[in-house]
Amino acid sequence: MRMFANVTDTRRAGPWSEQRREGRYPARIVARLVRRGQTIELLTNDVSFRGVFIRTDSPPTLRQLVKFELLLPSNVVVSGHAMVVHVAARPDDQPKGEGAVPGIGLQFWGPLTNAKDWEQFVHQLKVRERAGMATAKATDKVRRASERFKLALEVVLDGKTSMTRDVSENGMAIRTDLALPVGARARVEMRTGHGEAASFDVVVRRTIDESGFRGLGVELAALDPTQRAALLDFLRRNAPDDEEPLFIDVDDPELH
Repeated sequence: MRMFANVTDTRRAGPWSEQRREGRYPARIVARLVRRGQTIELLTNDVSFRGVFIRTDSPPTLRQLVKFELLLPSNVVVSGHAMVVHVAARPDDQPKGEGAVPGIGLQFWGPLTNAKDWEQFVHQLKVRERAGMATAKATDKVRRASERFKLALEVVLDGKTSMTRDVSENGMAIRTDLALPVGARARVEMRTGHGEAASFDVVVRRTIDESGFRGLGVELAALDPTQRAALLDFLRRNAPDDEEPLFIDVDDPELH
């Protein structure tokens, strides 16, 4: 099939930049992949009208079909299926920097939800690039959009008591059977065993149905910098001592 004509692996072939036939534009947005029933949250490195390059140091195999979600800066979720058409691995002796980003190139396969929003997003990046405006930094680290802590905290969501699986300064995964639709707004009260409590407005961004976990992924809404810093301090105080969160620069203005 034509899809496989441009399948590449930089462990055997040249850089993907030599393979590109369409414009690709630097952008950091959250990308969620479903692999073997597990949802993982990563970041894009660059995007095009027909696909994305996602930063990861644990890539799926070439020609694998994956399910994905892309969270746009407008909070619109673009989802669908894509084929892994490129794998970029960084050898231990390869210097970090431009062209040394490990990850996967995905080509969209089939229809997208909110396809027009995706086209508008990429078009805006194209316009910004022509104007010489930077959209991302090559020095950004590979993994999370923010620190994420594996914390089992008691929360009250929509009047029902539940527990978190993990929490970040941007959102949390909550174990619950509540059938709240994506886009719904709710109030969450978070509690710790030390008597601390905090309340937040949240927006439901995804439903989670994984092995051993069923619940909702929610995003914290309208936090100002002071509130966000207070939440991050709250999470760090309550995180296990051996917790080592992965993060990139949360002050990057182009990070969403």
